Amino acid sequence: MQERYSVILKRKLTKIFAALLALVLVTGGGAVSAAPAASTPPDWIKHADGIKDDPEQQEKNEELEKWREEKKNVKVPILLYHHITNDTFTTEESISHISPDDFRLHMTAIKVHYNPISLRKYIEYVKCDDGSVTIPENPIVVTFDDGYSSNYEIAYPILKQLEIPATIFVVTDTVGEQSSGGRVHYSHFTWEQAREMESSGLIEIQSHTAGHIGMTTVDAGEQIRQLRKSKYEIEKNLGHKCDMIAYPYGDYDESVKQEARDSGYSVQLLVDDKTTENDYDVNLPSEGVENLTRMTIAGSMGNVNVIEIIRKTVNKKIIPQ
Repeated sequence: MQERYSVILKRKLTKIFAALLALVLVTGGGAVSAAPAASTPPDWIKHADGIKDDPEQQEKNEELEKWREEKKNVKVPILLYHHITNDTFTTEESISHISPDDFRLHMTAIKVHYNPISLRKYIEYVKCDDGSVTIPENPIVVTFDDGYSSNYEIAYPILKQLEIPATIFVVTDTVGEQSSGGRVHYSHFTWEQAREMESSGLIEIQSHTAGHIGMTTVDAGEQIRQLRKSKYEIEKNLGHKCDMIAYPYGDYDESVKQEARDSGYSVQLLVDDKTTENDYDVNLPSEGVENLTRMTIAGSMGNVNVIEIIRKTVNKKIIPQ
């Protein structure tokens, strides 16, 4: 009799234990409460169950993928100008000289056929990976080297009128120098004029070294001084970061490029003075911003000729590296 009572008691205890265990599993170990509200399963469960993202997220993912694919095919020409003058110049000098009338014609034609963007905008686009930065179709960038007064007196009003942004790479040791002083052949704009141009939002000033020297013709100590002094002068006088360097004469090597990185330059323009259309290249976002190339625009090129040269360069077949 006692043995039978023990068996019955054991069965009841087993049922009670099973009921309690089920209750714990349902409530998560807490007090008994109403059934938990439905919640969105984590991504790993959704994907494991074959459940797709919600339509809105799926659309965003598709747009980002489209943006990345389009970015692979973007080609951006960067133009290089120097001095603008009414004085007569030789064919040889035309590599760095252009008349005011021809410069206006160039800029007008570029505005008609292309969509000018700032170099800064292109850099932001290259570095972006989330689709938040876009640039228009047929983009083009305008730059100047040296920092001549003609950039302020002639180019700047034209650029303002046509709303074309530009980056000017200045030689900091000669900022404000006048041709009458004997140090330079052509006068250079002042820091005050540089600040005025930058205040328009169209112009950005960056480095062309301190003394406009061939970087591989001097020792490492002088190379560092050229890079860091110009960066310091620009940041001190203009109040913004100097992170772009354009090498005079296109003279650089891997050692110079590394010293530029160490000095705080994240953007490097490696242009040389080639002026035939067969030498020109465009820039691809996939190539980054440490090997930017420019097309040196000579004053002997008419506006129609310039547009054709740009088109041929953009349409050139790209040979994979």
